[in-house]
Amino acid sequence: MKKTLTPFLLISIMLSLALTGCSQASNEQIQTQEILQKGDSQVKDKQEQTWQEVTVKYYDFEGGFYGLTTKSGDKLLPMNLEKKYQLPDTVLKVKGHIIKDMMTIQQWGQPFKITTVELIRLGKANLGESF
Repeated sequence: MKKTLTPFLLISIMLSLALTGCSQASNEQIQTQEILQKGDSQVKDKQEQTWQEVTVKYYDFEGGFYGLTTKSGDKLLPMNLEKKYQLPDTVLKVKGHIIKDMMTIQQWGQPFKITTVELIRLGKANLGESF
C-alpha cells in the first residue's frame, strides 16, 4: 500500500504544480497583451493630430520669438510659423505635433511643428515696434 500511495501522491503534486505554473504563465501573457494594447493606443493618440485654437504672442527675451498659447494655457514654441502669421494677437487653429528631445535657447514652451493652419483672426503690428 505504501509503495502505490507514494508514486500516486508524487504524480498528483507534480501535476498540480504544472497546472498552477501554466495558469500563471497565461495570466502573465494576458497582462503583457493588455499593456501592449494600451501602449499601441497611446502611440496612436499621440500620432493623431487634433485642432487647437492658439493665440500668437511675441516675447521680447532670449533674442525675441513668437510663441503660441492654447486656450487651456499650454505654451507651444512653433518651429515653422509662417511670417504672415507672425503678428501679436493673431488667432489660429493649428494641427501639429510636439517635437521631443529638442532643446531651444528660448526655454519657453514645448517645441511644436505645425502641419496645418487655419486663420481665425489676424493680429495687428504695432507701428512703434520692429520685429
